[in-house]
Amino acid sequence: MNADSISAKSNRPMWMFMLAVIAALGLVYVWSGAGKMLRMQTQAANNAEFAQLKADDAAKIVVEVTEASGSRIRGKLLERQDETHYTRTGNAAEIAWGKETAFVMGKAGDVHSGAIIHVTGKLAADHSVDATQIVILTGYVQVK
Repeated sequence: MNADSISAKSNRPMWMFMLAVIAALGLVYVWSGAGKMLRMQTQAANNAEFAQLKADDAAKIVVEVTEASGSRIRGKLLERQDETHYTRTGNAAEIAWGKETAFVMGKAGDVHSGAIIHVTGKLAADHSVDATQIVILTGYVQVK
């Protein structure tokens, strides 16, 4: 019997252990990334929090679009009930966007009357939001 074949067989459990550790670390990395994505998507100011924001504050809101023309969007502020359900509020919201605004899960053409959008940006002096990112939620959430 050759000494090299005995050495290779004795190292097999070590290599299997190393591969299992690498697979476990990969799973932990993917799981933590998915958790961060879910938390990022659901963070939005509710009606009272949005009313208290001041100019230049960071704003994250969910809006049901009532009118979209050019670079302005008007809609009704929505409040989160759970991961997929929102309710309408009586408060209007106005959003300004431009060519630097990033669109996620859709494109600018998806912003129309009845669309549900998650807007991230800065609050302007007139209490509108200058959008840096718009996530299209239409089809993923329900409004009650």
